[in-house]
Amino acid sequence: MRSKKFLILTLVLVLTMLLSACNAFGPAAQPTPDPAAIQATLDAVAASALETLTFQLTSTAQAVPTNTPVPTLEPTATPTATLEPTPTQVPPTATNTRIPATATSTFTPTPGNYSCQIVSISPASGSSLKVGVDFDMIWTVKNNGLKNWDVGTLDLKYDSGQKMQSYGDVFDMNTLVETGKELKLVVDMVMPTTTGTYTATWKLLLNGASICSLPVNVVATD
Repeated sequence: MRSKKFLILTLVLVLTMLLSACNAFGPAAQPTPDPAAIQATLDAVAASALETLTFQLTSTAQAVPTNTPVPTLEPTATPTATLEPTPTQVPPTATNTRIPATATSTFTPTPGNYSCQIVSISPASGSSLKVGVDFDMIWTVKNNGLKNWDVGTLDLKYDSGQKMQSYGDVFDMNTLVETGKELKLVVDMVMPTTTGTYTATWKLLLNGASICSLPVNVVATD
């Protein structure tokens, strides 16, 4: 495109120079030129300039390749999504939340193994005693079970009724009672100061469990 504009400008410049030359040598200095000759000259110059312009344009057209190669586009690599490994879920370890049963100290004697029989009671049930008098309440019991009553396993304990004991409510029986043998239980008591019938209940315990119920039944008199 730049060469085309240059040739056109050259052609215009040549024509201008020819006209200027014709005017410089006017009719006073030169004889009047033949119009036919001038026209022939101009035609020759124009033809030459046109030929040159045509050649330049042809050369330029040949220089520019008709089929412009289209650059081959490299295929764009499609990014492959990297899959993160799925963490293996470990099943929770089963926890034993069951609370073990707490062992109790309650002792239940097995019938036949541990058994107690009341042999005698003194004072006997319904006995009359003076009001305010001291007396010993005595129970004689027998181990008629199949197993011994070991040392440190027996307790004599107040359970209910009129309290007439002079000292405590619980007594340890530190003795061995073999099967078939008897045991005398003695508690110091005082008769009430008011006349009337009074009752109470004591228990013989083996390892905390009752094996004998020991009654008290007395009448206070004047």
